Amino acid sequence: MQEKLLKLLKTCSNLIILILLILLISSMLLGTGHLIVLFYQAIASPDPYYFLINIEDLHIVFSILLIMLVGHELFKSIILLLNHENIPVKSILKIAAIAMANKVITLDIKHMNESMLLGLSAILLSIGIAFFFFNKEKEA
Repeated sequence: MQEKLLKLLKTCSNLIILILLILLISSMLLGTGHLIVLFYQAIASPDPYYFLINIEDLHIVFSILLIMLVGHELFKSIILLLNHENIPVKSILKIAAIAMANKVITLDIKHMNESMLLGLSAILLSIGIAFFFFNKEKEA
């Protein structure tokens, strides 16, 4: 009886993960479409010249690109999690590093206080240290 219940719960869990993957892929496709539209609008804009992208639009495009990379890494991590019983720590660290890089790139320093900057730097440092020790463990 207990084995049947565990099998049913695992099947439900896999179904939920499949639905989440479909939603993730759908959002990545829609996000890519939105990125294409924004890129076209930035190029077609007459200010200051045609076929040039101003810094603000480039900032938005880079931000969306990094968000799409986070989604891609998340997709790969979920697939790894489905195929293996182990947690893909290195992939999760990649997601965290890309998300933090997105935050740093799109950061408006003028509107941040010192404690927020210290917290952000602590997170970046901890991700770097985790990468270092995880790679050092794999080499040994």
